[in-house]
Amino acid sequence: MNQPELILASSSDIRKKIISKYDFPYIIANHKFDEESFKLTTNLNPKDLSLHLARQKALSLSDDYDNLILGCDQICLMNNEIFSKPLTKEKAIQNLTKLAGKTHELIGSYVFIKQGETILSETVISKMTMKNLTEKDIMDYVMLDKPLQSCGSYMFEENGYTLFSEITGSLEAINGLPFGYLIDKLKNNV
Repeated sequence: MNQPELILASSSDIRKKIISKYDFPYIIANHKFDEESFKLTTNLNPKDLSLHLARQKALSLSDDYDNLILGCDQICLMNNEIFSKPLTKEKAIQNLTKLAGKTHELIGSYVFIKQGETILSETVISKMTMKNLTEKDIMDYVMLDKPLQSCGSYMFEENGYTLFSEITGSLEAINGLPFGYLIDKLKNNV
């Protein structure tokens, strides 16, 4: 099957790792959308925000490529609070302290664009219940994985999985790109 090359509009290492497992021609390109500035000026609900960010990331490359472009976004949400990338150890510890012993959602949105037109948009929600963690557990984990660039302040794909007592959702969805599921949906929509 001779497929057109897919552009993955992401700089995420785990997304690159996931997509590389598939026999699907792709290239990686960093999106050009300023999501942090947008987040400061919007009042979209978290699900709509995730979908909007994924769409804008894909659209930001549509003038550069005629290929199919996939934009992705993932939001960690608990009790209407969005847990963004912590960027510092202190913030990661604070986030994990809030999440410990509770259930949160990972809202993943994925938008395929071709020549400026949306081909498929999908949102996948995973539910994550974290174990009760001590302060030492949290500090040890942050030092181990250094999850400063991960929403929710954990890297499930590394050692973050050990923090959880229960999850609902595929491993790929939790890690930010349920590519097998999305490709099946795409084939059914084209």
